[in-house]
Amino acid sequence: DELCGQCRQKTKVRERFDELKQEVQQLKQEVQQLKRQSADNNKRMEYMRSSHEEELQAKDAALGSLQQSLVAVEKAKKQSEAALEEKLKEKDRMIAIIEQLAAGGKAQAHAGALPTETSSVGIDIPSFAFDVRSLTKISSCVGVQWRAFGRLLGFTNSELEDYNRFETNSEKTYQLISAWRDKLGRRATTQLLLQACDDIGVKGAVEDKLGLQ
Repeated sequence: DELCGQCRQKTKVRERFDELKQEVQQLKQEVQQLKRQSADNNKRMEYMRSSHEEELQAKDAALGSLQQSLVAVEKAKKQSEAALEEKLKEKDRMIAIIEQLAAGGKAQAHAGALPTETSSVGIDIPSFAFDVRSLTKISSCVGVQWRAFGRLLGFTNSELEDYNRFETNSEKTYQLISAWRDKLGRRATTQLLLQACDDIGVKGAVEDKLGLQ
């Protein structure tokens, strides 16, 4: 009986040993599986990191290209503005020359009767419209039509309101012509002034007072 009891105990120990052995084997398999999963996860993380880095590099490159494009566009815009400004200046110079040429014919018709001034292109232009006496005569002819006259010279309604501070219509007109000449400079020709007088119907009166007829 004692021997049988020892055999049964030995059998139980062996069975327990086999069970533990299987458990250890199973644990080893689980460890191996975890290692493989960890390796896969590391690969995925590395792939994602690499993908993100490539995406960031692509975005940085696109941003750099966009910035260069913006700089190029801004440069082209400035060049276009400069070219346009130069064209406008050239146009103004051509207009001034044409106006001087047109006024030159009238200056020759009245040569000796009126003082003249020589332009930069060698054309004599009547200076009557810009001396105090002539401006006073023209202003007296314009009279109550000074607002319409001012609009023809290019003044806005708000700008015209500033001239209400002068007492008489003649003084308002005189100041308008003076400001117009200062603003336009060489482009302020007698021809333009007489055209404005003609548009409000006082050109004949102005020519009579100035002795142009």
